[in-house]
Amino acid sequence: MFYQKVVKYFLLFIIIFLTISSLPIKAEIIIENEWARVMPNGSGAVYMKILNSSDLEDKLISASSDKAKMIMIHRSVRDGDISKMIHIHDGIEIPGNSSISLKPGDYHLMLMNIDKILKNGDVKSVILIFIPVKILQ
Repeated sequence: MFYQKVVKYFLLFIIIFLTISSLPIKAEIIIENEWARVMPNGSGAVYMKILNSSDLEDKLISASSDKAKMIMIHRSVRDGDISKMIHIHDGIEIPGNSSISLKPGDYHLMLMNIDKILKNGDVKSVILIFIPVKILQ
C-alpha cells in the first residue's frame, strides 16, 4: 500500500537538452509525455518519448539533475521468471526521423539519492545530454 501511495508522487520536470557537436548540425530533438516516479528508498525513474526529427541519428549519452546525486540510463529486461535492470553504458540511439520511448519495463532514467524534500507536484529539471552518432564513428 505504501508503495502505491509513493508511486502517485510523480515529479513534473522540465527537460533541457544539450547537443555536443563540433559540426554545424542542428539538433532536432523533441521530448514528449515526460513523467517520473519516486520510491521510498530515495530512488526513482524518469520516462518520456524522445523524437528525433532530423535525418541524422542521435544518441542520449547521459543525464543529470540537481535533485539526484546520480542518473543512469537503464533497461529493464526479463530473463525467464527473473526481471533485472541493465545499466546502459553506451547510451540510447535515436534513429533519424524516428522516436524511442523510455517507459516502465524498458528503457528509463534511474535517479539515485533523490533529494528527500521533494513532494507531489514539484517541478524539477533533468538535463539530457545528446551527441550526434556521426561524431562517434
